[in-house]
Amino acid sequence: MNYVFGIDLGTTYSCIAYIDEYGKPVVLKNSDGDHTTPSVVMVESEENIVVGMEAKRSIEMEPDKTVQFIKRKMGKEKDKVVLNGTTYSAPEVSAYILKKLVADANEELRQTGVLKDGEEIKDVVITCPAYFGVNEKVATKTAGELAGLNVLNIINEPTAAAISYGVSNSGKSETVLVYDLGGGTFDITVMNINGSNITAICTGGDDQLGGKDWDECLMDYVMQRYEEETGEDLSEDPETVAALYVDVETWKKSLTTREKVNISVNGPGGRFREELTREKYEEITSHLLSRTKNLLDDVLATASSQGYPMAKIDKVLLVGGSSRMPQVAAMIERDYHVTAALSDPDEAVAKGAAIYASNEKQYNDFVEGEATKVGKTVEEVKEENLVTGALDAKFAKLAATSSETRIRITNVLSRTYGMEALYGDEGAKIFNMLKTNAKLPATFTKSFYTVADNQSSLEIKIYESRITEDMMEIEERTPITTSNMKFIKGVPKETEVIITFAIDNSGILHIIAEEQMHHSKLDTTFSLSNQMTEDEMHKASVRMSSANIE
Repeated sequence: MNYVFGIDLGTTYSCIAYIDEYGKPVVLKNSDGDHTTPSVVMVESEENIVVGMEAKRSIEMEPDKTVQFIKRKMGKEKDKVVLNGTTYSAPEVSAYILKKLVADANEELRQTGVLKDGEEIKDVVITCPAYFGVNEKVATKTAGELAGLNVLNIINEPTAAAISYGVSNSGKSETVLVYDLGGGTFDITVMNINGSNITAICTGGDDQLGGKDWDECLMDYVMQRYEEETGEDLSEDPETVAALYVDVETWKKSLTTREKVNISVNGPGGRFREELTREKYEEITSHLLSRTKNLLDDVLATASSQGYPMAKIDKVLLVGGSSRMPQVAAMIERDYHVTAALSDPDEAVAKGAAIYASNEKQYNDFVEGEATKVGKTVEEVKEENLVTGALDAKFAKLAATSSETRIRITNVLSRTYGMEALYGDEGAKIFNMLKTNAKLPATFTKSFYTVADNQSSLEIKIYESRITEDMMEIEERTPITTSNMKFIKGVPKETEVIITFAIDNSGILHIIAEEQMHHSKLDTTFSLSNQMTEDEMHKASVRMSSANIE
């Protein structure tokens, strides 16, 4: 089977797409006949997991068994949830969503004859917010691996949307701004699209801002109005609150096409009814829209400093279901004098990921061939390429002579990465090695020096931030990972240690280090601070293999 797939693993809804026999990206339907599946999981028992619309309906009646918005916990310090008495990590919950998507897609592809008996979806590219850091991206990849998938790459959602747009508008040379307001995350990326070349200029956003926050605002408003009218506090009635979460999403969606909607709440103080206008809804959520504008202004300032002021941006693309809210397009037209265009908001990301997956499969096959030729593993060859770029250059040369069109994507870093080291008499500082909006893949090499005679190891603490200065104070910052580099034998004080930070196209960080006396080298397979342990991975894999997912 030569098919590869793109998965939009969304905060509120997810979907999966592939390139059909005619070369067109197609989003596959789930078992309910819908193109998108709610990213909601209900644990009836460890052996029976319900995902999608049925799980979403259970939020009201069985909130202790059901979880939504799990994407906001990916790669975070507090990433655990307790469902029906069992503790699950965010990657494991996300893996159940992925397994459901894949199972339903397998069924549709078998029914249509695309997949033969015994064939199933394996090779995928999964999307994530552009503003995800290394921890979040590794957690996303872990979810795919727990679901039994071969994750070819992790790609940013705005980049995937731009790919979908660029392919459908092939031949054009445009600079576009992708305003991606999803259910739980917000991204802005400025990109230059020139035929099959897509280059990110800069990116920004907030991975804790999305349509869910608009729902919360409406929720707070309705609960306040209920208490004003009835004297009862709805927050003390969990079942009513759970039902209200479903209702406010419905009312929000209705107000994207209607000027007003009738809201009704049946709680402990009786029934409350009120007419809610779009104007009132936009008033109570205006501070959230302002947050997106402030972030947009920051990105535009960065783009302008790189030669892409607003006047040079040809199009503003609205992506993500929440970008349908009329207040979004109205704000952009009012404040930036540009008419924004909805760009297949629900499916563009999955379609773009499918297009990218097809390209990525070609590259991976090439790398495997090169690794076999030189007798090395794929990982070794890729790691060498991060520093030399020789493999990419060779593949680009081959692709240029091929009759097949290959999309060339240049992405940018969404975070800054640095390491802790002593700075003279001032003590420990963070030296930023790779900075926000650096082009990917990116490498930076710097020499550091041992601080004691007969030093036998070096502790490398890695920090992630959004600061672009060369050096910064540690203050209250916590490293995302710490790696202990062991030397072959003790070295004198001020022995040079050359350290390279390298980040590949998926935004995952690699550390390469070598001390210059005995040439001890760092093993780059370190564990990030907020990732699953081997024991947790094993337990999750066992549960995953034995669970029936509906």
